[in-house]
Amino acid sequence: MSQKEQALQDIVSLARLHHISVAEITQALDTPQAEQVKRQSSGVLSKLFGYIGGIFVFAGICVFISMYWDDFGSAARVVVTLGTGIVTFLMALVCLQDKRYERAATPLFLAAAALEPTGIMVMLQEYSSGGDVRYGVLFMAVYMLIQQGATFLAKGRTVLAFSAILFGMIFFAYLFDVWELDEDLIGSVIGVSLICVAYAVQRSHHLAIAPFWYFFGSVILLWAVFDAVKNTALELVYLGVSASIIFLSTYVRSRTLLLVGTLAMLLYIGYFTAKHFANTLGWPIALVMIGVAMMVMSALAVRLNNKYIKQ
Repeated sequence: MSQKEQALQDIVSLARLHHISVAEITQALDTPQAEQVKRQSSGVLSKLFGYIGGIFVFAGICVFISMYWDDFGSAARVVVTLGTGIVTFLMALVCLQDKRYERAATPLFLAAAALEPTGIMVMLQEYSSGGDVRYGVLFMAVYMLIQQGATFLAKGRTVLAFSAILFGMIFFAYLFDVWELDEDLIGSVIGVSLICVAYAVQRSHHLAIAPFWYFFGSVILLWAVFDAVKNTALELVYLGVSASIIFLSTYVRSRTLLLVGTLAMLLYIGYFTAKHFANTLGWPIALVMIGVAMMVMSALAVRLNNKYIKQ
């Protein structure tokens, strides 16, 4: 299949995914390039100022809370954290109702996703009678998962999908810990689950957050596998997992997985040679081998990217 045919297939897939009609595509093609550039520039500036404004709002709230924290009572501490988070979340919902302020919703949702969990933990610390802190984290994660997930289903915002995945991951990680499962097993399950979630996200309207979860999931998986097989007869299983991630990157067309898998393999080669060949006459030879391996792996990564991912 030629690059042109592949590009046409990608255009058709995107048009069907986003419900774009032939007339809208024709209109976009007929629009002068200068006008398109102008629209893109205004959109970028609008997003930029929206995010900067959200950062300043969040920073101001944090500075205010830190300045007067010791002077606040229990109720005031809950109000300035959890209360502010809920108000910020409601403001984001209101912004979605008006096209003029719609771009301000994303930074407000992000600020709320940071303030509300903090407020819930503060509330539990101030009013609970003690106990296992993990149950408090589970309560916080369940509340945030329900809130963010339900709002995402209603509004379809990518930032809500991101936060729902985040709090879902926190919930299951602490739930497995409460069940006293092995840490390496927890990491492997969470890592594989995040990679699967990222693949599903990549095939939706919210593909912008897929690289982050590909990275996070693959790193957690590799870390858990390495910790499980380190200094055992199954240590080479880690190399197999790294190679599997590289192969998976060609199937899902993810540069993030390709980068993580390649770096993981190179780091293991460096670890193995340093462990078995350090302070011996073979160490210089091992360094040369590492250099050759890095060049080979980098060339292979570029080839895989150009052949299976880029096109």
